[in-house]
Amino acid sequence: MTSLLPALFLLCAPVFGAQAAQAAHGAHGAQAAEFRKAPACSFDAKAVQLRKDLCVGFDAGAYASRHSYEEAGQLRCTDEADEADVPCPTLRVLTRANGKTVVRAFAPPPKSSLGDPSDACVIDTIAVNRSGSRFALQGQGRDCFGGTARFSVEDVYELKSGAPVLVKKNGAYLR
Repeated sequence: MTSLLPALFLLCAPVFGAQAAQAAHGAHGAQAAEFRKAPACSFDAKAVQLRKDLCVGFDAGAYASRHSYEEAGQLRCTDEADEADVPCPTLRVLTRANGKTVVRAFAPPPKSSLGDPSDACVIDTIAVNRSGSRFALQGQGRDCFGGTARFSVEDVYELKSGAPVLVKKNGAYLR
């Protein structure tokens, strides 16, 4: 007599897989719901408004476009003053006081998606939490090396002493 267990498992496996995928999406969706797309900065259209006189922005610089593995090892970036090369990835914090805007640029943390040549090219949005205390660089797509893997990134930052600090790195590989 043959057992029906293998047949039952094959029939039920897609359901369990679908439930797991929905649970994972729900957990990521709940995380993403904490952040919303922010309006453009009132005093710099390239940045987004975090609070009334505080905006944040980013530039993926040398990592902004897709590149091969060989090119990734040779990507060179320089300070914005040297226009011959592509600028380095930066996070920008803009403050407005007494009618003047002060822009401070910060290198992304080494373990951040913005500082990673395989992830930075997919970042396309800055989202802000409801209180304006945190912001997230977000995006999704294929890896920057042209591979077939699809993934999403969400790097959550908060400002400490006026500097962006990475507090959480969320991400998921998609099929």
